[in-house]
Amino acid sequence: MVKKLIKYDFASYMRLLLPVQLILLGIAALNRIVQLFENSSDTYNIFFYSSIVLYVISISVLMVLTLVVSIVRFYQGMYSSEGYLSHTLPVTPTQHIFSKLLTTVLFYLGSFLAVFLSFMIVTLGEVNIELFKAAGYLIGKLSEEVHGHVVLFAIEFILLILGSIVGTTLCMYFCISVGQLAKKRKVLAAFGVYFGLYCISQLIGTVIIVIFSALSFQFTVEIAIWISQHTIAFLHIVFCGGFVLQTIISLIYFLITRFIMSKKLNLA
Repeated sequence: MVKKLIKYDFASYMRLLLPVQLILLGIAALNRIVQLFENSSDTYNIFFYSSIVLYVISISVLMVLTLVVSIVRFYQGMYSSEGYLSHTLPVTPTQHIFSKLLTTVLFYLGSFLAVFLSFMIVTLGEVNIELFKAAGYLIGKLSEEVHGHVVLFAIEFILLILGSIVGTTLCMYFCISVGQLAKKRKVLAAFGVYFGLYCISQLIGTVIIVIFSALSFQFTVEIAIWISQHTIAFLHIVFCGGFVLQTIISLIYFLITRFIMSKKLNLA
């Protein structure tokens, strides 16, 4: 049954996002074709800059739409009229969340891939070759600086990206689920929950800054010296610490969402 849920959600995403991804690739191809007629005329400049604007807009639309579709699919499947059917299926709340989360992550990665491919199309040719040469040179220099830790940093960075996608998605699920506890204007309540989380995160950030500002100058200097002497270790701590923090927060969002779907479901 879980496979059927994933297949159903996957098909829904395909209908909504695949056309936008194809349009992005088409606009990228159009931009590359325009570049083939490069000259100093005003007509060329108009077509070139117009295609660049369209390209940037299409990337923005794709990424925003990916987020919006993930929110709408969860809301429709769990808390709208469709939710009456979804919650009668022999599927647990955990499986519901997992199926929608997995589909969302895959399509986020698909959108990132579409953006990457579109960039490759736009820079196709000598520029593309030079970019690969520059990337290879930078990776080589970075490998020398971090003494062979490039692979570890790459793994940690990928985990951070995946953790960020999962955390953002589960945060949206959490806000929608908490919003459903309201008797009226549930969607507005969900926006209110999200705004509340944003304010709390800003408050925590401000408190951390104040605490560090209150530290003695000598202690701050000692921290800076330690970081300068153990830069690689510090970066590993930042990446791993960020991933662990994301995981803990995501787990909290997941557990609360599952609890609401299991014990406090309100489709009225």
